[in-house]
Amino acid sequence: MRHEVPSKALEWTSLILGAGLACTGLVAASLACVGIVCDDTSAATWNAGLVGTLIACCSAALLYRYETWAEWSNLAFGSWTMVAPFLLGFGAESPMWIHVVVGICVTTIAAWQLLAGSKAWTGSRTRSAAHR
Repeated sequence: MRHEVPSKALEWTSLILGAGLACTGLVAASLACVGIVCDDTSAATWNAGLVGTLIACCSAALLYRYETWAEWSNLAFGSWTMVAPFLLGFGAESPMWIHVVVGICVTTIAAWQLLAGSKAWTGSRTRSAAHR
């Protein structure tokens, strides 16, 4: 079984996108606490903080040891991030576009990594069978 990330650069990108999404949630929450921003972004704030942290944690786990469950998790979290603004009814336009763009990027990276990982695993399995 393979335990190497198909592309570490893409996984680092996913980690940075997740951490960035989580940070936007934290910044928005702290600005709302001091009354600088309006309160209609609470769903966006909570979603950004929670899902961004989950994406970053899965990406960090993938950089440590590649497992398909973590990549599938990133695919699910990225998909959720993409559709959450429409399902949760984000009030402001800026958080909506941040979620959509980050969701598209994370979902694309996860799908690419899964495809590359399955091709590499299938290729190594057929090579080892040919050597028997």
